[in-house]
Amino acid sequence: MATADSGRPLPLWYTLPEGFRPVDLWADPEVRMEAHYTALAELCPDATTGQLVASALGFEAALGRLVEDGLVHFSSFVLRTDDDLLLTGICQISVTDRPAGDPHLYPHSALRAHPDQPDSHKAVVELPSGLAAVVVADQAVTVPGTLFGVEGESTSAVRTATFHLAFPRIPQAVVVSLSTEIFEAEEEFLELATLVAAGISFTAPTPGPVPKSAPVAASPFG
Repeated sequence: MATADSGRPLPLWYTLPEGFRPVDLWADPEVRMEAHYTALAELCPDATTGQLVASALGFEAALGRLVEDGLVHFSSFVLRTDDDLLLTGICQISVTDRPAGDPHLYPHSALRAHPDQPDSHKAVVELPSGLAAVVVADQAVTVPGTLFGVEGESTSAVRTATFHLAFPRIPQAVVVSLSTEIFEAEEEFLELATLVAAGISFTAPTPGPVPKSAPVAASPFG
């Protein structure tokens, strides 16, 4: 559990639209690996037992490293667009340290720290929780073969949308990153990423009945 310097849980809540399948980061690793094994076996019925086991172990190791670096949420998403495209991808929410000072200045420093690239777009936007730096970039990502139970590596073209928001009263920031390989659904992907970033809150939700159609609210810190 990520905590503030005082040892208290960080004040972070978020909402997710329908179509997101979170991974329970606080579950027993063995239970999580069994779930990964079962899901992959259904998705890839021709995979050998050795490949499935190697994939589950590789995924768990990678997930553990991300948690050590501040990951508080990891999920996959599958949504169908109005053009009947399946938009799939990964959502990650992490907590990181930031320089002490005015939280309103953090988005600008976050943009300056991000290198300029030909296929990237940077801006400062206003969200319900405050100002955020947003970077949209296309990049080639190297995927270790161990994640699929095979040797070697593969390269995949990925589009990412990353939002950086400062906690208002502590020197830390939350980073929301969505990635997809479905470049054809650019507009829908950016709308989805913005919707997830807009669901970040540093204030606990007000108790009360929640409509069945509303997104599920969750806090990784209880």
